[in-house]
Amino acid sequence: MKLICIPAYNEEANIGKLIKDCKKFADKVIVCDDGSIDYTSELAKKEGAIVLQHEKNQGYGSAIATLFDYSRKENADVMVTIDADGQHDPNEIPLLFGAIEKHKVDVAIGSRFLNDNDTPAYRKAGIKIITSATNYSTNLKVSDSQSGFRAYSNLAINEIVPTETGMSVSTEILLKVSNKGLSLAEVPITISYDGDTSTQNPVSHGTSVFATTMKYVSIRHPLLFYGLPGIILFLSGIGLGMSFIDAYLYQQQIFYGSLFGSILLILIGAILSLAAVLLYSMANLMRDKN
Repeated sequence: MKLICIPAYNEEANIGKLIKDCKKFADKVIVCDDGSIDYTSELAKKEGAIVLQHEKNQGYGSAIATLFDYSRKENADVMVTIDADGQHDPNEIPLLFGAIEKHKVDVAIGSRFLNDNDTPAYRKAGIKIITSATNYSTNLKVSDSQSGFRAYSNLAINEIVPTETGMSVSTEILLKVSNKGLSLAEVPITISYDGDTSTQNPVSHGTSVFATTMKYVSIRHPLLFYGLPGIILFLSGIGLGMSFIDAYLYQQQIFYGSLFGSILLILIGAILSLAAVLLYSMANLMRDKN
C-alpha cells in the first residue's frame, strides 16, 4: 500500500489542489490537521483524504509522528510525506516512490540543492549550516537535511518513531536513520517559493532547528562537544591558579580575581569533562543494546 501523508496547519488555500494532485500516485492520501482554525479539515475531507485531527496545534513534528503511527498501523509499503504549503511539486512524488521501490533504499529525500533553484540566499545559507551540523551528528552525507518531501519504506516506517514536536523532527529522523543503519538516498526536486508559504519566522525556525541539531551533535560526539571545552577550561584554570601562586610567593600580592577565576574555571572544566565521559559511556551502552 502506498500512502501520501500531509502535515497541515491552516492550509485551506493549498490543501484541496494538493490532495487532488497527490491522489493520482497513491492508494490513500492522509492529512494530519494539526489544530487548524480554518477549513483545512473540511476541504481535505471533501477531496477524499483521510483526516487525522489534533484538537490543538502541537507542532510539525507531532503531525509527522501521527502520520508515522497511522502508516505503521496500516502496514504501509511506502509512505511519502509532502508539505502542505505548496512548495513541493506533487508530480515529483514518483521520483521518491521509485527510489524506495526500484533502488531498494529505506529512506529517500527530495533535495532542493541537487538542481539549480531559486532558493533565497538567506534560506540556502541557513539550511547549509544546519545540514552540515546534521551530517556531522549523524555521519550521513545529505545535501538537504530539512526537506519535508521524503519517502519511507515499510522497514523505515516501523523503525523510526519521531518524538520531536517542532520542525527539528527532520533532524531527529536522520539521526534515527543513522542509528538504525537504514539506507538513504536523495533525489533532485524543484521547489517554489512563490507567495507567502512560510508559517513560521525563518529566524526563529532556523534558531530552533540549529539548537536541536547541536543537541544531537552533543549526544553523538560528547567527548568533542563537552570534553574538549572542559579540558581547555580546566587547563586555563590551572594556568590562572599558577599565576595567582606566583604573584603570592614572589610579589607578596594577592589577586582575588585570579583565585576565584581559577577555581571557577577548574570546576566548570571538571564538570564538563565528567559529563563527556558519562555521556560517552552511556552512548556506547545504548549502541551495544541496539
